[in-house]
This record gives sequence, structure tokens and C-alpha cells, in this order.
Amino acid sequence: MALKAIDSKVCRMMLTSRMILSEEQQRNVCEADLASYMIACPEWLKAKDDSTKNWMDLDNKMTETIALVHAVAHKYFLLPEDPAMLERSENVEKVCFNIMNTMVYLINKICYAPNSPEGTNDFDPEYARSRFIGKYNQFATKLEELLEGPFIMGDTLPIHVDYLLYACLADIKNFVPNAIGADKHPKIHNFMEKFWTYKSPIRRWFKSNDSKSGEYIRPSVPHIKDLLPESHSIEMY
Repeated sequence: MALKAIDSKVCRMMLTSRMILSEEQQRNVCEADLASYMIACPEWLKAKDDSTKNWMDLDNKMTETIALVHAVAHKYFLLPEDPAMLERSENVEKVCFNIMNTMVYLINKICYAPNSPEGTNDFDPEYARSRFIGKYNQFATKLEELLEGPFIMGDTLPIHVDYLLYACLADIKNFVPNAIGADKHPKIHNFMEKFWTYKSPIRRWFKSNDSKSGEYIRPSVPHIKDLLPESHSIEMY
């Protein structure tokens, strides 16, 4: 089922930051201006045919979320104008896309596969975390190089992809609580701290009950019943 804009925590966080505060206001924007958000999907992410389909995006949630973030950004002028910053933003999107799809693929396909020949129906979160952390460290190293600090463009206003990155890191932290620390990846840690303490309307979001429950993009437990056909399985490890 396609993601509805109003059901996206990322979307509601971004709308709150734009002073679209009440549930009614947010629903109106989502059902009107953001109803066809997939038209904002960036070119690099569009699948042309089966050979270019993003098979690791098992539930299509990263593709939909990135498109939705772009749709909100177009409406509220959150896209950078500088070509170099646009390129950096796209690179951040790509590393976020890869790590979040690695996480969902590992959780739902590698560590939990009820439709596999072995019929693996048990999910061991500790085993899944141990398999994931190495991939996360690779992601974090790439991300540290792209973060100007504290935000992607530096000590300035957050742009669209800052919100996407926060959502990804929040879900990763929920999955592996000790993944983000000042002693491990200081720029990522500072980025998260800046978001939590940023003096803007975004503070209203972090004080809300909606910000404190549920995932931004995906849960940290198996949630996909219809997995990829074996012919499209991807060897990651």
C-alpha cells in the first residue's frame, strides 16, 4: 500500500517546522498539495524498468519518503539553490537510501524469512544488530565526509535532506541504540544534538507525542510478509 503523506512522520515533522501545526492544517496540506507527491521523485531514484528497479527497497518506503521530502521541499523552499549543495544533497540521499534498505533487507530477508525454504520464522534482534553494525559504520564514514556541520550545508538553516537524514538516523538509533555517539562519529552526533536543540518551530515537533512513538520510515522488527522473489535476491554479506 502506498504511503499517505499524512501518515509519514518525516512529512509531519517538516510541516511542523514550517508552522503548519494542527492536525487539520497538516491533513489539508497532505490531501491537497502533497497528494501526488511521487511526481517530485528525483531523477536518480526513478525506476525505468525492472532492470533499474530498486529491489532492496522491499516495501518502497524509502523511494516514497524521498519523493515526499522533495514535494514538501518544493512547496516550502527547502531545496538549496547552489549546484554544489544540490549535488551534496543528492549524495546524502543516496547513502541514506542504501543504509535504510540494507537495514530493512537484513531484518526482513536475511534474519527473518518465513517464505524461505528453511522457514526461518524467529527473529533475533541481537543477531540482526550484530550483522548491521558493520554496514552502519561504513555508512557513517561516508556521511561524516558529507556533513559540513552541524547541518549538511553548515551552521545554517536545515534543508530538505537534513530532515530525511534525521529520520533515518532516528530509526537506526531505535534499532541500534548505541550506534550514535560523540566518540564514534562526532559529526553525526552533533547533527542529532543540533536537531534536538534547534531554536525554531521544529522544537514543537519534539515536544509532541507523535515524535515520541513509532518509526519515521520503518520499524526495527520484521514487518514485510510478501518478500522479494528469490530471483531478485541480493547478496549483501
